[in-house]
Amino acid sequence: MNDKIRRAQFSLVLLFLAVTLAAFETVASEDSILIEDVTNDRGVHGLRATFQLQASREAIWALLTDYDRFKETFRGIRHIEIIDEDERGARVRYTIKAWILTFAYTLQRDYVRPYELITWRRTGGDFRVISGAWMILPGPREDLHEIVYESYVDVGFLIPTALVRNRAAKELEKTIMRMRTRLADG
Repeated sequence: MNDKIRRAQFSLVLLFLAVTLAAFETVASEDSILIEDVTNDRGVHGLRATFQLQASREAIWALLTDYDRFKETFRGIRHIEIIDEDERGARVRYTIKAWILTFAYTLQRDYVRPYELITWRRTGGDFRVISGAWMILPGPREDLHEIVYESYVDVGFLIPTALVRNRAAKELEKTIMRMRTRLADG
């Protein structure tokens, strides 16, 4: 067998392996959740989660803006009140239970780019800083989207950062699983 044929066969084997491994990677990444510690430009610590959701942009957007069903997905919320909402965003008052404490605050949620980007910031109530974003990015397929969630919180009093971060990360994983279930159920 000449050298050109051997190199061509070897290239085909490498191509086959690359395609096979890429298929396994895609399957694994559909279920994976990457959670990272992050700090915003003002020095506020937070979390960033990157994961994929299998649904249309419209379905994902509806899930993130359906305040009537918000508590089904975001379980820490005890009460939610929509102060006002239009196509640009919503002002929403939340009461949450964290450990044995109850907190209330108001967020301005801005629909920066419909079906792509929601940002929020605290406008009143408990905590010093609350801000973040939901980003809906293209995924490897039309029905599979990359989601990036960022949340920054400064509670305004001293609490162990590692404790808060670990608990928040675990709850975030559960929330993402509930999101996937709700989207799969329609």
